[in-house]
Amino acid sequence: MTAPTVVVHGADDPLITVTGGEATAAAVPGAELVVIDGMGHDLPRTLWPRIIDAIAANARRGVINRPSLH
Repeated sequence: MTAPTVVVHGADDPLITVTGGEATAAAVPGAELVVIDGMGHDLPRTLWPRIIDAIAANARRGVINRPSLH
């Protein structure tokens, strides 16, 4: 995979421990891991700004690192 990748994982996830998120990020070259305190295996509305920021920052990495088409 060559696309910029961000792995968002809840620090309090009762189903998949943080090591699962770490392993996922490690399996994708250049992936960024964002572990969010207070988040479990869900996306609580109160944490949406943090999640959106992580996704937007990842999208900017793709624009900055995009090869020229010319």
